[in-house]
Amino acid sequence: MAASAAWVRRKELEYCAEHPVYFAETYGHIEDKSAAELIQPFRLWPAQKQALKELATHRMNVILKARQLGITWLALTEAVRLLLCQSGRTVVAISRAEDEAKELVRRAAVILRSMPELVREERAAPPGWAGPVFRAASLELTLRFPWGPDSVFKALLSSPGAARGFTADLVILDEWAFQQFAEEIWASIFPVMNRPGSGRVIGLSTIRRGTLFEEIFTNPHNGFHKIFLPWQADPARDEAWYQATRKALGPDKTLQEYPASVEQALRVPGGQFFPEVTEATHLRGPDNFFAGPVRRFLAIDYGLDMFSAHWIGVDAFGRARVYREYDAPDQKIGEAAETARALSGSEEIEAVLAPPDLWSRSQESGRSRAAIFEEHGLPLTRTSNDFEAGCAGMKEWLRPGPGGEPMLTIGR
Repeated sequence: MAASAAWVRRKELEYCAEHPVYFAETYGHIEDKSAAELIQPFRLWPAQKQALKELATHRMNVILKARQLGITWLALTEAVRLLLCQSGRTVVAISRAEDEAKELVRRAAVILRSMPELVREERAAPPGWAGPVFRAASLELTLRFPWGPDSVFKALLSSPGAARGFTADLVILDEWAFQQFAEEIWASIFPVMNRPGSGRVIGLSTIRRGTLFEEIFTNPHNGFHKIFLPWQADPARDEAWYQATRKALGPDKTLQEYPASVEQALRVPGGQFFPEVTEATHLRGPDNFFAGPVRRFLAIDYGLDMFSAHWIGVDAFGRARVYREYDAPDQKIGEAAETARALSGSEEIEAVLAPPDLWSRSQESGRSRAAIFEEHGLPLTRTSNDFEAGCAGMKEWLRPGPGGEPMLTIGR
């Protein structure tokens, strides 16, 4: 009887090795704090099922997701399937901090404890048990097999040399966008899993602009398989839930934490370089902002693809506001200059600021676009193209000044 049970178990593990969705839905469990019983069978939503199929198919995966969609549980279930169904495997998981790394090991142990038909905890294995056993420490989990070498799940905290020296079959990067030393970690991880025909990576996170995670997700040519899961991936969430969330969290944070599309996830108000800009901190209504005399400037950028102009006023206290904006494609220089002058009306514009590339001479005419702007009544003042200095200067304008109000605000 024991031999027969062992044979059935081996055959079941062989089947699970080829069928990730079957394994997850038959043996997978998660913690659900909203349920009466904490430990619940992992009943995959359609979006989770599709994501799992893709994770099992592709070697290099990056997942951009909304919050609280069970994707860490999904990645850990896939890791457990690999470790349990094939002896001698290694999974390395990297988290932002030690407590989060320990949490990944704890969750992996929860999954394993919930499938007693296939595996038992070493200290609680019944007499005569002939199947795999596991034991869990704070940062490492080991599976032992009667028929092969150990499989190991090892959790690491984010550090420049994380995973260096390991040979892993799967690397999981949890909340990748928020990990320190992301570039150094990726440089050390890539050789770990970059073996012909084997080695996988699953990087998952909500969005954080200006990070390696964003660069990898948005680069169409880097070999990564991209997966996006919106807030609606949870069938229990409806429009009323979303509106209540937006009201409680605010529009900017809701856009970041619960995007409905990739475009929404990447459309952070401050952009890649100025994430401190939010609707609450920097956008203002049409109030009487300026105090005393006002110095007015016009900042432009020009190309046939887009003419962009922003009017900025600076009051007697040195506070600035972008009080008018105009953007339009396919305008000739004469049309752009006439539009800018018309929108300025009777305002006295102290300087029209423009980037240095407008002073480059055309090979056809021998004249620069700056010269043509001046011919049409809009003389330009050349600005610097020192990108780093410009970003640093903008951050000074955007940071809170006396009383907590930023020195530069944007009118609606």
